[in-house]
Amino acid sequence: MSIKGKYESKLQNIALSCDAFTTGYLVMCLLFFSPYVAANGGALVAWFIPVACIVPFVAMPLIYMLVHRVDTLLFGRYHFVMPVSAFVSSLFMVLAWSASARGAGDACLIFFGALVFAVATSAYRYCAFSVRARLGGRDFAPRYASAFSAFGAVAAIATVFGFLYYDQATAFLNTAYVIGGAGVALALVQYLTTYYGIPRLCGKRTQSVKNVFRMFYAGLDKRMYFSSLLFTAAFATIAALVVFFGIALGFGLYEAAGCAVALAACYAAGEYVCARIVKRRRMCLSVISLLLYVAAAGLLIAVAAVDFGERGALIAVAAASGLTGVGGAVTVRQTDMRFASIKPHVTGGVVFILKELTAFASAAIAFVASAAVTEAITETRSITAFVYGFAASAVFALSAFAVAGKKTSTRSRIPDCSYELDAESERSHAAQADRSSDSDGDHNLSNGALSASDKE
Repeated sequence: MSIKGKYESKLQNIALSCDAFTTGYLVMCLLFFSPYVAANGGALVAWFIPVACIVPFVAMPLIYMLVHRVDTLLFGRYHFVMPVSAFVSSLFMVLAWSASARGAGDACLIFFGALVFAVATSAYRYCAFSVRARLGGRDFAPRYASAFSAFGAVAAIATVFGFLYYDQATAFLNTAYVIGGAGVALALVQYLTTYYGIPRLCGKRTQSVKNVFRMFYAGLDKRMYFSSLLFTAAFATIAALVVFFGIALGFGLYEAAGCAVALAACYAAGEYVCARIVKRRRMCLSVISLLLYVAAAGLLIAVAAVDFGERGALIAVAAASGLTGVGGAVTVRQTDMRFASIKPHVTGGVVFILKELTAFASAAIAFVASAAVTEAITETRSITAFVYGFAASAVFALSAFAVAGKKTSTRSRIPDCSYELDAESERSHAAQADRSSDSDGDHNLSNGALSASDKE
């Protein structure tokens, strides 16, 4: 490869990774949305937020069907939806963070802003992934995506810190403006640098709504899926409550946000280490996740039940946040290694969407726990209400471990999914879908599932 070609390839990989910045959106929502909703929406809104996280389960198969069904010769298959969904995602994130406890109107802003944000972000990330899969292929360097992801998370937390010093009342809204604007700018860069590089994919893919939903969900390996979901929910529950808990303990906003920094930093360090040393999925990873979550939950419960003093409580909450961050990194790596629950003829795009939906489902579970805590605080006015949320995270981890599969496999043994379905595959898949039943998910599948001979 020439020097010019080498640098062009690097620039292309950088541009293809811009959507990973949206990790900053999700970090901000997971860490700070619970206290924000409790202060500006109240207990009723808190109970509806999990619904907003579940709507993508219905919306994304329909969006997938429409993206592949509409013949868009001018823009290609993805280059119309990608920038529009990126803009809508940023706009509704700002709307969701713009409430100020003025009544029903602000409650609607929070709920509908969160709902549209969840759907639009999922659509944007899917379209960006699909473009990346075609232009980057096997030459794509994931380190650029990791860098944008880390940059987004750091930018979200650092911007919150900055605006807390400027004006605490508008810190979250101003942060949403900044990272939302940065996200739109990066989405435009991604759009403009890839528009002429990818062929204009056209031609209609006619699938019924029934077949699309069956393709997405009927082939899930239920044991592995629910184990992954519950482990992720344990991580998300502690992450969603830890800043809220710090504020309830009387920490200043800087100290509470510092706990979020500890969680994010330990997650980033754990992810870096796991990516280099974890090459196969093992039960020991589930054991590590379980121990970390139970230890973090136990420490937080102890702080809620016993007077540690201000300094001791801060150290304990920060330590629990760090344990949770490391546990989250192990969980994500384990999930990535074993997310092999795919039916035949399912593309890599569907696999990506399912992973995204699993993250939203875990957030929904976390926000249910947060809503229960908000309700309990409203009734009791006591920080012991947080015990229920942290105990729930430990229960999620124990349940995840109980249902975990006992298979081991290296990632190299899992064949890559395709990115497009040809006409023959379409007909074969449609015929098989008509004959299949819900038990299809127990079969061993050629394009991603692990064989029953894979042993611990």
